[in-house]
Amino acid sequence: MILYGRNLSPFTRRVAIWLTLQGRAFERRELSVVDHFDQIAAVSPVARVPVLALDDGTRLIEAWAICDWLDMTAPQAALIPASGPARTAALQAVALASAVADKVVALVYEKNRRDPALHYPAVIEKIERQIAGGLAALEALAPDHGWPDHGWPDGWIGGDAPNGADVALVCAHDIAAATNAYLLKPGYPRLAGLAARANALPAFAATKPR
Repeated sequence: MILYGRNLSPFTRRVAIWLTLQGRAFERRELSVVDHFDQIAAVSPVARVPVLALDDGTRLIEAWAICDWLDMTAPQAALIPASGPARTAALQAVALASAVADKVVALVYEKNRRDPALHYPAVIEKIERQIAGGLAALEALAPDHGWPDHGWPDGWIGGDAPNGADVALVCAHDIAAATNAYLLKPGYPRLAGLAARANALPAFAATKPR
């Protein structure tokens, strides 16, 4: 399998971590839409990453769909519970983290990449408020290491090991830290703690955006 996209994409990174945690062999093509648009367009109809090219030539797009396929084809190493309330809770955590990551990427385009003379303060302020609301919600979801009364005695939403919700939360936190660290200034200690624990593991450390 070949994964297209670089680690600065929180969605590509999520897939890379998912693949690694499931013990799958894959190659990387660390391409960005900004710098390698034509190459990405050649493998994605909408020129977006991530793209996962399967060994039979099939190309999968969109992180949520790719990760769902990975879980369906590796049921013994699925990172999202198969059914019931646990599945709903995990998917809602992933959805929330995805929304935060999406808004962080939007801020990068509006604030970091756009000529300052063309900044639209009202739009930037709105995106920042959306991110702040999402980060506060992720903080409430993040497990507090060593506090069994919070329901996460091992420091992971997944129990004794990170699951898909942990992966998504860490990717959302880390893209904010890498691109606009001031977004984390209010302080999100539980989310930061989760990210620190995760990034001590090889699957996360090898993909951490810089």
